[in-house]
Amino acid sequence: MRLLDAIKSSSDYLEKSGVEDSLVDAELLALHAAGIDRLRAYMDNPEIDRRLSSKINRLMKRRAGGEPLQYIIGQVDFLGLRIRVGKGVLIPRPETELLVQEAIKTVKRNELWVMGKEKNSSRITHYASRSFLDLCTGSGCIALALAKEFPGARIYGTDVSARAIKYAKGNADYNGIKNVMFLKGSLFGPAKEHIAFDLITANPPYIPTPDIAGLQREIKDWEPVEALNGGKDGLDFYRKILSKGRGYLKEHGCILLELGFGQSEDVREIARGSGFKNISVKKDFAGIDRILEAEG
Repeated sequence: MRLLDAIKSSSDYLEKSGVEDSLVDAELLALHAAGIDRLRAYMDNPEIDRRLSSKINRLMKRRAGGEPLQYIIGQVDFLGLRIRVGKGVLIPRPETELLVQEAIKTVKRNELWVMGKEKNSSRITHYASRSFLDLCTGSGCIALALAKEFPGARIYGTDVSARAIKYAKGNADYNGIKNVMFLKGSLFGPAKEHIAFDLITANPPYIPTPDIAGLQREIKDWEPVEALNGGKDGLDFYRKILSKGRGYLKEHGCILLELGFGQSEDVREIARGSGFKNISVKKDFAGIDRILEAEG
């Protein structure tokens, strides 16, 4: 059998198993198993031996059983980083890339404000005096992307999950990023011994508890429920973060939070009631309110 034949038969198998985008998944898994890129696969269409055929079949069975593609492959691309993921760690998504992009804009905008305010100021090399905190850090993708963009800044990431912290530290090593520290603990708890922050980010659990049972099987059966469950109305973590967040921000520091569908007005009100100002919401590429930014 040749590789493209294996991809076609695997796609049919996944489709019958209820996998959406079965052809895309079959192709990605087969190429991963074979260790070749898409161009070579379609140009050469190599013959596959029994060992490789068995390996492909094993991967397809895992996917047919609902295991997320990213867990099977073991990593996901995130803003130029390779983020390793596995069961027990939330899979980074494109919406979270938007959070990082907005955070980068905010840091650079605020840096210009500081330079304009301070007399005889010179540009701070690599933002060396800046510090950022990423709550509910999970795989560490947000913290690591910020650390890569601002190599002189000090980045901290916290998570209550020991497994998540292990993955985050491994991802820092895997991507060669040194200016980040991952700390186990709930929200601001591990950060109490550290300095105030110029920026706080978070992609917190925001799925209402009653909605979890209706999620796709790849999510509800595989991804960690503690990284999904935002309480009865999905807003528990926003209340916790925003009620304390201003106390951890420097003057003119900002907080950026990823939002769930339909939550923007509620979270805006929580932020306003917690004393934040200059509150704005950014939409994602689907036109959904996705990122809340507020100044402490």
